[in-house]
Amino acid sequence: MPDKYDSEVEEVDAFLAEPKTLVDEQPTWTKSARPGEMQATWGILESGSVSRAELRFRFSPAFRTEPSISVLLRPKRPIWRIDLVAPQSWKPNPLGAERYDLPPMVYGPHSHAWPDNREHVRVNGFGPLPFRRPLPAAIRRLPQALAALANDINLTLGPDQRGFDVPPKDDLFDL
Repeated sequence: MPDKYDSEVEEVDAFLAEPKTLVDEQPTWTKSARPGEMQATWGILESGSVSRAELRFRFSPAFRTEPSISVLLRPKRPIWRIDLVAPQSWKPNPLGAERYDLPPMVYGPHSHAWPDNREHVRVNGFGPLPFRRPLPAAIRRLPQALAALANDINLTLGPDQRGFDVPPKDDLFDL
């Protein structure tokens, strides 16, 4: 008997398998609805210039939180996220993480990857992606995380898109 969310999971699988690009223009950092947080949204283009997904970048200069990148599929369904947290920061993985060859505790930068969370979404529907996978130690900055994510989700980045980063500190006063 199929699970309630099988068709949505298959839609995500098909989306991730398809080659994608980003809209040409880089996004602009703006104030988020969350106090002290900045966000930028970048549209993802599929074949035929269809855009039903986006990258959402977030960080909080006020609270010194590190940046994150989320992949959201219409209508704002989270399917992948990278959190660039300090190397000494840690979070536990939920029970069952060993099924995906994930450690019980994750230190530093990590991803909430679709392959690790697919079964959870198939059973429970879209929402938080509970399973975390450590990122390679070399991934510490937003441009590095964007390149790694692009590789994982079949997204081709143009040369001028690879350097997208948080705004310089001097620019934060303008936002």
